[in-house]
Amino acid sequence: MLRTAEQERRCALGDGGALSHALRRRVRALEVVSPYPNLFAGVEYWDSLNAEERSLHMIRALMILHPRWTFAGLSAACVYGYQHAYALHDGSVNIASAKGSNRKDARQLRRIYMHDIPRWQCRGIRVTSPARTLIDCAGMPFANALAVYDSALRSGHVTVGDVETLMVRVNCDEPAVKRLLRHADARRENGGESWVYAHIIGLGYAEPLLQVEFDNPGNPEMPYRVDFCWRLADGRIIVVEYDGMAKYADASLPGRASLQAKLDYERRRERDLKAQGVTAIVHLFFEDVKDPTRLDDKLSEAGVPRLR
Repeated sequence: MLRTAEQERRCALGDGGALSHALRRRVRALEVVSPYPNLFAGVEYWDSLNAEERSLHMIRALMILHPRWTFAGLSAACVYGYQHAYALHDGSVNIASAKGSNRKDARQLRRIYMHDIPRWQCRGIRVTSPARTLIDCAGMPFANALAVYDSALRSGHVTVGDVETLMVRVNCDEPAVKRLLRHADARRENGGESWVYAHIIGLGYAEPLLQVEFDNPGNPEMPYRVDFCWRLADGRIIVVEYDGMAKYADASLPGRASLQAKLDYERRRERDLKAQGVTAIVHLFFEDVKDPTRLDDKLSEAGVPRLR
């Protein structure tokens, strides 16, 4: 049963009888985990999953147990495949509900109240509509929610207008939703860029240009594209790259020759950018963005303009 569930990318279901009893005994023996009542998975298999995959395994199993449930919030965002920070997962599952919480609910179950539930189907799972999902995700920290909004816009599932139309018809945190819609942009290519952008503007810096292209003399058909760029009135051009050369830093790895080629490419890229007028290139790593003081120091030192 456990193997079958793994093949179907979900948790196994207890039967409420002898099988459930046997599974719970294995949980006590630390051979099996039970992330939600009556849901089970082998420890080794569960440990191989990331936080999003674990949530999806629970959702797929609960869909079988409760076919009338409509998943919402972060759970719906997972089903749609919207990028988000794994740190948002706390083992809970979100569903839409026209009623309040039930004292019989599992502690991992969170109901999001909706008078009218806009039901969609995605990957065979009932979820709230993309617009409603984004409205519910507005309760996340801004930097985390912006990644979800950007990803949803990139997917083509939803438009800013769709969210604006629904926002005036439902009870929601309008200031948070409006702020997210004002800054959401499908041109940011991944959740990391969204996260960095949110922290930059959160510190009061001017909004950067996105995905600006520069000539690549070595390969004109493949221009250089930078994550963030500021073109200042005095002629300065400031470029900020997220994660820059971090993934190439360990030259002790077996693929050292390949890593060296990547380092050489980065140096050539920086030289070409500066030849086209770029006056400062800032490489940001995760630790820089996570620490507001470090981020502020790097942006200020590079001369990124501040609005406040």
